[in-house]
Amino acid sequence: MIAPWKLLPLVAAITLTACGGDGGSSSGGNAASGNTPTPNQPADPDGGDDGDEGSGGAANPPAAVRFVVIGDSGSGSAGQYAVGEAIAEVCDNKDEFVGDMAFPGCDLVVGLGDNIYESGVTSVDDPQFEEKFEKPFEPVQLPFYMVLGNHDNTAYVGGDGAGNARGEFQVDYTYFDGKLSNRWNMPDRYYKHSTGTTTTNPRPLVDFFALDSNPIAGGFADPDLAYAYHTYGIDQRNWAVNALGSSNAVFKIAMSHHPYLSNGTHGNAGNYDGVPSALLPVLAGERWKAFMEEAVCDQADFLFAGHDHDLQVLNAVPSCGRTEFIVSGAAGKTRSLADTERNEARFQQGDTYGFFWMKATEADPETMTPATLCVEAYTVDPEAEGLGVMAGGELQPAFTHCFEKQMMRLASPGNDFSGQSLGGYALPLPLPEGFDADFTGPLKELRETLVSGFTEAGADLPEEQRQVFDQMLAGTDILFNALDAATAAILSGDNSDMTQSIEAVLAASEQLQAIDTSTLPAPFDQLGGAFEAFAGGFGNGGIEAGEGNTRADIAFIAAPLVELARNLDNIVDGIDEQVPDEVPVIAGLTKVLSTVTLGLANTLEQLVLLDTSATGEQLIGTVAATLQALVGDVLLLNQIPGAEDYVTLPGDALSSALLVVVREVTEQLDERVLNPLDPLLNLLSPITGLVAGLLDLF
Repeated sequence: MIAPWKLLPLVAAITLTACGGDGGSSSGGNAASGNTPTPNQPADPDGGDDGDEGSGGAANPPAAVRFVVIGDSGSGSAGQYAVGEAIAEVCDNKDEFVGDMAFPGCDLVVGLGDNIYESGVTSVDDPQFEEKFEKPFEPVQLPFYMVLGNHDNTAYVGGDGAGNARGEFQVDYTYFDGKLSNRWNMPDRYYKHSTGTTTTNPRPLVDFFALDSNPIAGGFADPDLAYAYHTYGIDQRNWAVNALGSSNAVFKIAMSHHPYLSNGTHGNAGNYDGVPSALLPVLAGERWKAFMEEAVCDQADFLFAGHDHDLQVLNAVPSCGRTEFIVSGAAGKTRSLADTERNEARFQQGDTYGFFWMKATEADPETMTPATLCVEAYTVDPEAEGLGVMAGGELQPAFTHCFEKQMMRLASPGNDFSGQSLGGYALPLPLPEGFDADFTGPLKELRETLVSGFTEAGADLPEEQRQVFDQMLAGTDILFNALDAATAAILSGDNSDMTQSIEAVLAASEQLQAIDTSTLPAPFDQLGGAFEAFAGGFGNGGIEAGEGNTRADIAFIAAPLVELARNLDNIVDGIDEQVPDEVPVIAGLTKVLSTVTLGLANTLEQLVLLDTSATGEQLIGTVAATLQALVGDVLLLNQIPGAEDYVTLPGDALSSALLVVVREVTEQLDERVLNPLDPLLNLLSPITGLVAGLLDLF
């Protein structure tokens, strides 16, 4: 909290930061003024003066804007409350005094999406606005400028990003007369906000460009064509090009939910979530990568993003010009870093709550000091004295660095986004008649061990949950049947094995779609929505099957598999800090199902990518990596909150048994597939006929 002796000198400075305006937002925490939305148009560069610390007087210090960057905040957890308190503590201790002038330690907060977990809000007066924004951030009396994330746009499952209309309620909350404070600002789904004015040759010190990445990067088809990439996406691309190009701000900062680069679990655009990008570029984030390189890269000094629940400061890369990258997604949830070597990082920290404090300062011609953006990372421990940000009366940043203003590198923008062909087919889900439920292949023992272990683990579930659990286990086994058949095809080159694999996927969709999961504890009651989306997803990813293109036919099958895997991961990620005892075993099965699903999609991709010179090493590695991941998923049973009270979980014992079988299968693959896999090239052609034949049923 601000000390009483500071209040009087701070009033004037805070008033200055709260009274500016711009054409892309209502500023200074007074977004409800006028109660009308602002269209997506570039703002007048001279319109904003938030954070103005002097406008022409020689005695004034260089203009500066101080702000906090958070992301993935809206969990309502104890961690989010601690982050709110820590932000207030840092801002209070960052107050500055120059002569008789006082400057507040923070002028505003930037929020990078996933503002309301797990499924956004369903009305402008949804109580979650209070529970997951107003109350947790009550200590931070500053304007928040927000963007939308995938969890804010839900259709079937929290985080699927397939219901973009739901995000409109968060825009409307900006103008809602009944909101509990004036701190929330999201004047449109994408907008510009100017803040600060330079003391010489007045112009904005910072222009923030809030982008709506979800309809482009989310990968899930939204049935509402208003959010299609070739309409909504192109409109936003045109706005971004014009807004960034016309801005004369010292610093241009783009902010979105989905990252361009990340060392976290989701990874880099174009390779999101381990998705087979050669087959499924949309789900892999290729469109968002193309959008960024066409409209934002090199134009913006920085891209701020969330999505991964960690803190990262990543270096610029040639494909994006001068643009530097900040990932801040740890304000309400935490997660481990996935690959610390994926991108060169100045700083990266997982498994902790946290945020960034930043200060943008104009150049000082008298001292020949360039314009700078200084960054401080703060990690938050809800249990620690001082919350981890204070010790001995001093702030304790985990990282500090000052970026000097860089010139554009004149990277040539591409047209891969605006030049992409349209798509959009809607094929019916075929019913497989040739599926062999008794099929067994090289993974037979692994399947039996897995099913036996989970059967034992679920024995003590309440009766209504046990029935759902058993149905899920049956569906998982069918998908494992598909992976087993694909592995058999790798070893034998038998066309019928590949046919079995494809038909098993369709059979699994039927089995899973029929399950009523409403009796399961939250968030697993959302599984039914994920299974419905899976069954309805065949043909809805812009893929038309049965016209002689093997890659398209494989993608017809693989796209719904990847969507299901992503939805299941979102559900597992939604486990609250306090969970019922039965959740660990349900979570373990859900994670295993996700891994089998994504592993099968990647195996199908590797089959398509084979050529006559291939040795099969990548294909073998994909299968082996999937099986190894299954071992870790079962071990997850003992790591989920509440597991210590659930004594029948198999955990380590089952993982050990699975590991032995995995080693045997991997050795078999290594021994059997030594030569170029020419036979597999011959067996791919029947897939085209298979899918076309299934469609003939309708």
